[in-house]
Amino acid sequence: MSKEIITVHGLSLGFGGKKILDNLDIRFEKGETVLIAGNNGAGKSSFLKCLAGVMFPDAGEIRIDASVPKEKIAFISDKMSLLEDFTLAQGIEFHCRVFNAKKDDFDRSLLLQLKLDMDQKIKDLSIGERAVYQFSLLMAQKPGILLLDEIIHTIDPYLRDLLLEALIGLIDEADTSVIMVNHTFSEMGRIPERVLIMENGRFVFDETSEDMHKKIKKIVTEKEIAEDIPVIFKNRSPLYNEYYVYPYAEGMGKGYGYEFQDVDLTGIVKSFIGGYYAKKRI
Repeated sequence: MSKEIITVHGLSLGFGGKKILDNLDIRFEKGETVLIAGNNGAGKSSFLKCLAGVMFPDAGEIRIDASVPKEKIAFISDKMSLLEDFTLAQGIEFHCRVFNAKKDDFDRSLLLQLKLDMDQKIKDLSIGERAVYQFSLLMAQKPGILLLDEIIHTIDPYLRDLLLEALIGLIDEADTSVIMVNHTFSEMGRIPERVLIMENGRFVFDETSEDMHKKIKKIVTEKEIAEDIPVIFKNRSPLYNEYYVYPYAEGMGKGYGYEFQDVDLTGIVKSFIGGYYAKKRI
């Protein structure tokens, strides 16, 4: 039986009169791997920062299960703030001390693959090396909850593969609950068990990966399609139109002769974001 690890109720946040998070209610389970996507400014990063405790909401509550103490909640952002003048070795020692992790258990395997010198300064690392270094620090916490905010798209393909393989290993070995915000999806398709899409501070889509692929389909045709087909986004080209259909159900369009095609994770996220911008233009 699954166990709830995070419960969010009535979460709201605003800046300068603008609503960023709008009365959110949602739950996450132990060991679950979740991807949060959406347009720029939808509230994704703010939501993750509230979960991490680095941003405080105006209203609502976030309950973390007692089995996950604060030192077992790990958060990494693309706006990585590290102790710039520390050496890598000093950063490891400091992080392990603050989060009550054993220095001898620190896994240096990723850093060794990059041939990083433990005596070099953190400020001298590239953006990709910083991401891998900070991820290694987080793994030392043996986190029960791991929050990743848009770090995958900032690094090159080689480092991205290293980090993703380490992430998969952490999920498999430690049953860590992972909630990530990302803008790069082609490499992510095999990881999330659940996908959330956010729009205007609310979740407009919440499906398991299995159900997501069953409920979203695409029609490619030169013609307009029937109005009773629920289309979330229409992509026009000189030769044909793509219609993204949600929610799709077996038997839909019977008698029309439509071919409903499968859509990958990248196409699904783009269809929702494209639909959001299309609505804004109306």
